[in-house]
Amino acid sequence: MFAEYRTKPYVILCYEALFRCLLERYRTNEILIADYNRYYAGFRGEKDVDYKLALYPHNDFLIHPDIRLKNFNHYFQIDTLILTKKFFCILEIKNISGELEYDPVLRQLIQKKGEVENGYKDPILQAEAQKVNLVTWLQKFNINIPVETISVISNPSTIIRIKEGDTEIYNKLIHAESLHEHLDKLSLKYTKDVLTKSTINKISNTILNENTPYLPNLFKTYNISEHHLIKGIQCPNCQHYPINRLYKKWFCPKCSTINHKAHERVILDYFLLYKNTITNKKCRQLLQITSGRTAYVILNSMKLSQTGKNSAREYHAPLLKNFPQNSDFLSRNRSILDFNNKNKSEIEDKFYLN
Repeated sequence: MFAEYRTKPYVILCYEALFRCLLERYRTNEILIADYNRYYAGFRGEKDVDYKLALYPHNDFLIHPDIRLKNFNHYFQIDTLILTKKFFCILEIKNISGELEYDPVLRQLIQKKGEVENGYKDPILQAEAQKVNLVTWLQKFNINIPVETISVISNPSTIIRIKEGDTEIYNKLIHAESLHEHLDKLSLKYTKDVLTKSTINKISNTILNENTPYLPNLFKTYNISEHHLIKGIQCPNCQHYPINRLYKKWFCPKCSTINHKAHERVILDYFLLYKNTITNKKCRQLLQITSGRTAYVILNSMKLSQTGKNSAREYHAPLLKNFPQNSDFLSRNRSILDFNNKNKSEIEDKFYLN
């Protein structure tokens, strides 16, 4: 069973917010789109593995997707962590297409697609590094339990070739289709309960409490400034901006579209791209309105948590799981994201918007 269901991580939500906020001429930048597609492909692969796990018949498995915990001064991230009373298991999930060749001597993974080759970090080494971090983290709570790792290739059409080496690699780098079989092997390998159900629940709650999702600063990554961005609210129908606030509604002067909640996505995008709190004054600037009373009504209608009083009052961003998961803008503008087949070497390593 899942302790929590996987939602889009901040990094994907931030990219989607950025696409909505950028002026049209900047939305089709190839590197921006390539980076988004890379993250989204990883997310899709993780969701595919979640589906496989949801069909696994062992009800005593407690599954934590996408966790990021802190050890001393650094964070470590695990795609999926499975808790049982007998053992824990880390899943490192890769959604890579084409033909993969794993070299156990050089510890590298090479993707071949036609005449193009790309190198990737060794997923087995990545999972082992996460294991070291997890074991250290568990020691804070005096938890000592076997920890296994499996690197899972989620794309069923991917061909995996392993050069001669330790046969144990076949238990460490697998297709998602054989995940149930490998989890069964681990269940047979570990037959003795190490932890009680109560202890597992306590660890699970601690993981949920200490999980710190990564929130990127895309403005810094791509050198984005205010002149790259739309001012005010853009019409969801014709993309004209800004639309006007009129009698508790948003009205587009170009196509006459009326929307009651057009402000909500803009404010949520602000949380993703700027900071996790907003004031009445900043809200007025963001929405291009002048009335403090209107901003007050709008912010309170979103039922955001608040701190402070009067002009010092701040409204706080919702939890990650409460951000909208749909991306209507991208589904209406698929041409922006028709960028999946570019040779990686054709794209600059570092890029800035002009």
